[in-house]
Amino acid sequence: MKTSLKPRDYRQYEFSKREWVLVLAQAAGIIVFFSWFFYRFLLSSILLSPLGWFWIRHVKKQKGEKRRQELTEQFKECILSVSASLQAGYAVENAFLESREDMRNLYGETSMIYEELEIIRRGLVVNIALEELLLDFGARSGCEEILQFGQMFSIAKRGGGSLSEMIRTSANLISQRIEARQEVQTMLAGRRMEQNVMRLMPFGMTTYISMTYSGYFQPLYHELSGVGVMTLCLVLYLLALLLGEKIFQNIWSQMEGQERKAKLAAMTQTGILGKMAGLGRKAYIFLREHGLCTYGGEKLRKYLEILYPEENREELMEKYYGGKMGLSLLVLLLGTFFSLCLWLKGEGEGQEHLPQTILGMSAAASVGVFFLMDKDLEDQVKKRREWLQLGYPDLVHGLALYLVSGMTIRAAFGRLGKTNELAAYAFREMQAGVSEQTAYEHFGKRAGPREYVKLSTLLCQNLKKGSGTLLSRLEEEAILAADGRIQSGKRLGEEAETKLLIPMVMLLSMVMLMIMIPAFSMMGA
Repeated sequence: MKTSLKPRDYRQYEFSKREWVLVLAQAAGIIVFFSWFFYRFLLSSILLSPLGWFWIRHVKKQKGEKRRQELTEQFKECILSVSASLQAGYAVENAFLESREDMRNLYGETSMIYEELEIIRRGLVVNIALEELLLDFGARSGCEEILQFGQMFSIAKRGGGSLSEMIRTSANLISQRIEARQEVQTMLAGRRMEQNVMRLMPFGMTTYISMTYSGYFQPLYHELSGVGVMTLCLVLYLLALLLGEKIFQNIWSQMEGQERKAKLAAMTQTGILGKMAGLGRKAYIFLREHGLCTYGGEKLRKYLEILYPEENREELMEKYYGGKMGLSLLVLLLGTFFSLCLWLKGEGEGQEHLPQTILGMSAAASVGVFFLMDKDLEDQVKKRREWLQLGYPDLVHGLALYLVSGMTIRAAFGRLGKTNELAAYAFREMQAGVSEQTAYEHFGKRAGPREYVKLSTLLCQNLKKGSGTLLSRLEEEAILAADGRIQSGKRLGEEAETKLLIPMVMLLSMVMLMIMIPAFSMMGA
């Protein structure tokens, strides 16, 4: 074991000297291979050198994520060991010290968790409180489970909560979360393998053709048009790579319940679009005052309230309708301007009705923009509902952990509000004087999905009846939510299979270009 230990910051991954040599060799190999494959000109490596930088970033991000996952898995085993020691009668500090031996036997002295437990041991020797050491570990880990455990432990220690019960519950809930995450990762691994095979397909097919028909691809490397085609193929290949990775990242962010903020472009425009939106807003106010603007009023007002719960309803409607009307008016004005220019220029042969056609198309486009924005608003509400459903397991887990650490439901909502918008809004309502029961009822209605309504009903029943079974029922709900997350992961995996057809088609288009262009060139010769 090292005599001196420097606490690691797991949020940033730093390459070792050996890893730097390896990743630089990989980056150089990729650049040289792409230069040879797409241009047969190694000096083009200079222009393709930024690809090496992107590869290094990609490898660093992957290694960082993998290390954090391993640390979370090791931490789960650690607190299970601590929980067992507490049940055997150990004091909590001694339980952590005792778990060092278990972690050494399980992962070895060079493992991350053993080093962290050694840091905790040395901190306890110099009289640093255990909760401070755990909070520091959680902040450096970059893992939500470890940070949350440190916070729970600190709250339970200060508030006189049952540490053994808190650690036991934490161990069970964290185990459920990790198992659900691993299940989804295993399911997505097959999709990623398919994507990797498709990425190698263009090189395999072209290499096979080159071996069976020597000189087939010569037109692509010795003519200016061929260089342009290969550049297009390179762009298609890189776009397919980026799109594939983006799809996987979106799936994982959805699985983690990371809610995206609603974006209504027409409500936040500046410049000429902002001025047009201002005119549209005045037009909407005028029509509303005269009872002439009733289209979709209640439905749209409900959607806007769901997406922007803290803003004034009437101001939201004014902004939204103003944005729609302003954007539609801008499309109509542009169409009118172009048709007027053509009319003033004069009618050419066969173009007698072109100005009228452009004017009619712009009018149709203007109407289409007006109604399609409503469809976009509805889609955002549906996506928000999906994100809330995927984030529900984390909300229930967090609420159960805060309660077992000795906090009240109200205080737990205040803590959860730091990462959950709905919990934050409910907590602000309680601070403003709204009763807890009413705030919980609003919480369920504002969210929408059945799971949240069930949770709000559970909280209201606990307030009315003072039942002592709330924690056990939350733990049961957490188990059901974890199972629901796995099912949601399977559904997202099926959706990903469809979305991944787009980068596959891009790769196929690249191959077709490389095969067809030389064929046409030979036919022309």
